[in-house]
Amino acid sequence: MKIILITLLWLSISFCQTTKQSIEALNPNISMSAGTYANAGTDKLELDGFFEIQFINGLYGDVWFSNLDIDSETSLEFNSSLGWMKKVAPGLTLAGGISNNTELNGERLNEFFIGGNISLFTGLAFFGINNTPSNFIGIFDLNFGPLKNFPIDLSMMSVSDEAGSDLFFMLKKTTTKGFIAGYTFSRERFESEETRTFTKQGHTKSWTVPVQQDGFFNTIYIGVTF
Repeated sequence: MKIILITLLWLSISFCQTTKQSIEALNPNISMSAGTYANAGTDKLELDGFFEIQFINGLYGDVWFSNLDIDSETSLEFNSSLGWMKKVAPGLTLAGGISNNTELNGERLNEFFIGGNISLFTGLAFFGINNTPSNFIGIFDLNFGPLKNFPIDLSMMSVSDEAGSDLFFMLKKTTTKGFIAGYTFSRERFESEETRTFTKQGHTKSWTVPVQQDGFFNTIYIGVTF
Protein backbone atom coordinates (compact mmCIF):
# COMPACT_ATOMS: atom_id res chain seq x y z
CA MET A 1 0.00 0.00 0.00
CA LYS A 2 2.66 2.49 1.02
CA ILE A 3 4.47 2.14 -2.31
CA ILE A 4 1.27 3.17 -4.08
CA LEU A 5 0.78 6.27 -1.94
CA ILE A 6 4.47 7.13 -2.21
CA THR A 7 4.32 6.82 -5.96
CA LEU A 8 1.24 9.04 -6.22
CA LEU A 9 2.74 11.72 -3.98
CA TRP A 10 6.09 11.63 -5.72
CA LEU A 11 4.55 11.86 -9.16
CA SER A 12 2.26 14.66 -8.06
CA ILE A 13 5.02 16.56 -6.26
CA SER A 14 7.86 16.28 -8.73
CA PHE A 15 6.82 15.04 -12.14
CA CYS A 16 3.02 15.34 -12.31
CA GLN A 17 2.54 11.95 -13.96
CA THR A 18 -1.23 12.08 -13.69
CA THR A 19 -2.88 14.03 -16.47
CA LYS A 20 -5.02 16.56 -14.60
CA GLN A 21 -8.41 17.14 -16.11
CA SER A 22 -9.31 20.63 -14.95
CA ILE A 23 -13.04 21.24 -14.86
CA GLU A 24 -12.65 24.95 -15.41
CA ALA A 25 -16.10 25.29 -16.94
CA LEU A 26 -17.52 24.43 -13.51
CA ASN A 27 -14.84 25.49 -11.06
CA PRO A 28 -11.35 26.76 -11.99
CA ASN A 29 -10.09 25.91 -8.48
CA ILE A 30 -10.56 22.13 -8.77
CA SER A 31 -8.77 19.50 -10.83
CA MET A 32 -9.44 15.76 -10.92
CA SER A 33 -7.71 12.73 -12.33
CA ALA A 34 -8.15 8.97 -12.33
CA GLY A 35 -6.27 6.01 -13.73
CA THR A 36 -5.82 2.28 -13.82
CA TYR A 37 -2.67 0.16 -14.13
CA ALA A 38 -1.85 -3.45 -14.93
CA ASN A 39 1.29 -4.75 -13.21
CA ALA A 40 3.13 -7.92 -14.27
CA GLY A 41 6.15 -8.87 -12.21
CA THR A 42 8.41 -11.57 -10.86
CA ASP A 43 5.75 -12.92 -8.53
CA LYS A 44 2.45 -11.24 -9.38
CA LEU A 45 -0.08 -10.04 -11.93
CA GLU A 46 -2.49 -7.45 -10.60
CA LEU A 47 -4.58 -4.36 -11.30
CA ASP A 48 -4.45 -1.03 -9.45
CA GLY A 49 -6.55 2.09 -9.81
CA PHE A 50 -7.05 5.53 -8.29
CA PHE A 51 -9.16 8.69 -8.21
CA GLU A 52 -7.72 12.01 -7.06
CA ILE A 53 -9.09 15.51 -6.56
CA GLN A 54 -6.98 18.63 -5.93
CA PHE A 55 -7.87 22.18 -4.99
CA ILE A 56 -5.98 25.32 -5.89
CA ASN A 57 -5.21 26.01 -2.21
CA GLY A 58 -3.19 22.77 -1.99
CA LEU A 59 -5.77 20.48 -0.37
CA TYR A 60 -6.23 17.11 -2.05
CA GLY A 61 -7.80 13.71 -1.50
CA ASP A 62 -7.40 10.37 -3.24
CA VAL A 63 -8.66 6.80 -3.14
CA TRP A 64 -6.70 3.77 -4.40
CA PHE A 65 -7.43 0.10 -4.82
CA SER A 66 -4.63 -2.44 -5.32
CA ASN A 67 -3.82 -6.16 -5.29
CA LEU A 68 -6.78 -7.00 -7.52
CA ASP A 69 -5.56 -10.42 -8.66
CA ILE A 70 -6.28 -14.16 -8.48
CA ASP A 71 -3.62 -14.92 -5.86
CA SER A 72 -5.24 -16.45 -2.79
CA GLU A 73 -2.31 -15.28 -0.63
CA THR A 74 -2.95 -11.59 -1.29
CA SER A 75 -5.90 -9.45 -0.26
CA LEU A 76 -7.60 -6.56 -2.05
CA GLU A 77 -6.48 -3.28 -0.49
CA PHE A 78 -8.11 0.14 -0.34
CA ASN A 79 -6.15 3.25 0.54
CA SER A 80 -7.43 6.75 1.07
CA SER A 81 -5.50 9.88 1.96
CA LEU A 82 -6.33 13.46 2.72
CA GLY A 83 -3.70 16.12 2.79
CA TRP A 84 -2.11 19.33 1.64
CA MET A 85 0.50 19.79 -1.08
CA LYS A 86 1.72 23.19 -2.23
CA LYS A 87 4.60 24.79 -4.04
CA VAL A 88 5.86 27.29 -1.47
CA ALA A 89 8.94 28.56 -3.29
CA PRO A 90 10.71 28.05 -6.61
CA GLY A 91 11.92 24.45 -6.65
CA LEU A 92 10.36 23.66 -3.25
CA THR A 93 7.07 21.81 -2.65
CA LEU A 94 5.81 20.66 0.77
CA ALA A 95 3.17 18.05 1.59
CA GLY A 96 1.49 16.44 4.59
CA GLY A 97 -1.63 14.53 5.51
CA ILE A 98 -3.25 11.36 6.80
CA SER A 99 -3.30 7.96 5.10
CA ASN A 100 -5.67 5.08 5.85
CA ASN A 101 -5.22 1.58 4.49
CA THR A 102 -7.73 -1.28 4.74
CA GLU A 103 -7.38 -4.87 3.53
CA LEU A 104 -10.32 -7.18 2.96
CA ASN A 105 -8.80 -9.60 5.44
CA GLY A 106 -9.49 -7.03 8.16
CA GLU A 107 -6.06 -5.42 8.64
CA ARG A 108 -5.96 -1.63 8.98
CA LEU A 109 -3.12 0.88 9.02
CA ASN A 110 -3.50 4.57 9.85
CA GLU A 111 -0.58 6.97 9.44
CA PHE A 112 0.20 10.63 9.05
CA PHE A 113 2.95 11.77 6.71
CA ILE A 114 5.05 14.81 5.92
CA GLY A 115 7.38 15.39 3.02
CA GLY A 116 8.43 17.55 0.16
CA ASN A 117 10.39 17.97 -3.03
CA ILE A 118 13.43 20.12 -3.56
CA SER A 119 15.21 20.07 -6.88
CA LEU A 120 15.99 16.42 -7.76
CA PHE A 121 15.06 14.94 -4.37
CA THR A 122 11.71 13.95 -2.90
CA GLY A 123 11.46 12.81 0.73
CA LEU A 124 8.55 11.46 2.77
CA ALA A 125 8.20 10.28 6.37
CA PHE A 126 5.31 8.14 7.62
CA PHE A 127 4.38 7.88 11.30
CA GLY A 128 1.92 5.32 12.59
CA ILE A 129 -1.01 6.64 14.59
CA ASN A 130 -1.36 3.36 16.49
CA ASN A 131 2.33 2.97 17.44
CA THR A 132 3.27 1.28 14.18
CA PRO A 133 6.91 1.72 13.05
CA SER A 134 7.94 4.87 11.22
CA ASN A 135 9.01 4.68 7.58
CA PHE A 136 11.22 6.98 5.55
CA ILE A 137 11.31 7.29 1.78
CA GLY A 138 13.77 9.04 -0.48
CA ILE A 139 13.43 9.39 -4.25
CA PHE A 140 16.16 10.79 -6.47
CA ASP A 141 15.50 11.99 -10.02
CA LEU A 142 18.21 10.70 -12.37
CA ASN A 143 17.23 12.90 -15.31
CA PHE A 144 20.01 15.46 -14.90
CA GLY A 145 23.33 16.21 -16.56
CA PRO A 146 23.72 14.11 -19.73
CA LEU A 147 20.36 12.44 -19.00
CA LYS A 148 18.42 15.69 -18.60
CA ASN A 149 16.74 15.37 -22.01
CA PHE A 150 16.48 11.59 -21.98
CA PRO A 151 12.95 10.71 -23.21
CA ILE A 152 12.30 8.27 -20.33
CA ASP A 153 11.91 9.25 -16.66
CA LEU A 154 14.64 7.61 -14.55
CA SER A 155 14.67 7.52 -10.75
CA MET A 156 15.87 5.60 -7.71
CA MET A 157 13.88 5.11 -4.50
CA SER A 158 14.75 3.83 -1.04
CA VAL A 159 12.13 2.75 1.51
CA SER A 160 13.56 2.37 5.01
CA ASP A 161 12.29 1.38 8.44
CA GLU A 162 13.72 -0.02 11.65
CA ALA A 163 14.13 -3.48 10.07
CA GLY A 164 16.08 -2.42 6.96
CA SER A 165 15.48 -0.94 3.53
CA ASP A 166 14.24 -1.73 0.02
CA LEU A 167 15.73 -0.24 -3.14
CA PHE A 168 13.98 0.48 -6.46
CA PHE A 169 15.29 1.57 -9.85
CA MET A 170 12.43 2.89 -11.99
CA LEU A 171 11.92 3.77 -15.66
CA LYS A 172 8.71 5.39 -16.89
CA LYS A 173 7.36 6.83 -20.12
CA THR A 174 4.19 8.95 -20.24
CA THR A 175 2.55 10.11 -23.46
CA THR A 176 0.61 13.34 -23.92
CA LYS A 177 -2.61 11.32 -24.09
CA GLY A 178 -2.08 9.83 -20.63
CA PHE A 179 -0.78 6.38 -21.56
CA ILE A 180 1.96 5.14 -19.24
CA ALA A 181 4.46 2.29 -19.45
CA GLY A 182 7.21 1.53 -16.99
CA TYR A 183 9.67 -0.94 -15.55
CA THR A 184 10.93 -1.36 -11.98
CA PHE A 185 13.91 -3.41 -10.81
CA SER A 186 14.02 -3.77 -7.04
CA ARG A 187 15.74 -5.42 -4.12
CA GLU A 188 13.06 -6.01 -1.51
CA ARG A 189 12.62 -7.76 1.78
CA PHE A 190 10.00 -10.47 1.99
CA GLU A 191 8.80 -12.93 4.58
CA SER A 192 9.48 -16.62 4.07
CA GLU A 193 9.47 -19.72 6.26
CA GLU A 194 12.20 -22.00 7.51
CA THR A 195 11.84 -25.44 9.01
CA ARG A 196 13.54 -25.97 12.35
CA THR A 197 14.20 -29.44 13.73
CA PHE A 198 14.84 -30.39 17.35
CA THR A 199 15.84 -33.82 18.58
CA LYS A 200 15.80 -34.88 22.23
CA GLN A 201 15.90 -38.33 23.75
CA GLY A 202 15.29 -39.94 20.37
CA HIS A 203 12.26 -37.80 19.57
CA THR A 204 12.36 -35.36 16.64
CA LYS A 205 10.11 -32.38 16.33
CA SER A 206 9.91 -30.00 13.38
CA TRP A 207 8.18 -26.65 13.04
CA THR A 208 8.25 -23.64 10.74
CA VAL A 209 9.22 -20.12 11.71
CA PRO A 210 8.89 -16.87 9.71
CA VAL A 211 12.17 -15.36 8.48
CA GLN A 212 13.02 -12.22 6.55
CA GLN A 213 14.86 -12.64 3.28
CA ASP A 214 16.00 -10.37 0.45
CA GLY A 215 15.17 -10.91 -3.21
CA PHE A 216 15.38 -9.21 -6.58
CA PHE A 217 12.16 -8.43 -8.43
CA ASN A 218 11.18 -7.17 -11.88
CA THR A 219 7.88 -5.40 -12.54
CA ILE A 220 6.48 -4.13 -15.84
CA TYR A 221 3.36 -1.97 -15.82
CA ILE A 222 1.11 -0.22 -18.28
CA GLY A 223 -1.73 2.15 -17.54
CA VAL A 224 -3.79 5.13 -18.51
CA THR A 225 -4.82 8.30 -16.69
CA PHE A 226 -7.89 10.31 -17.63
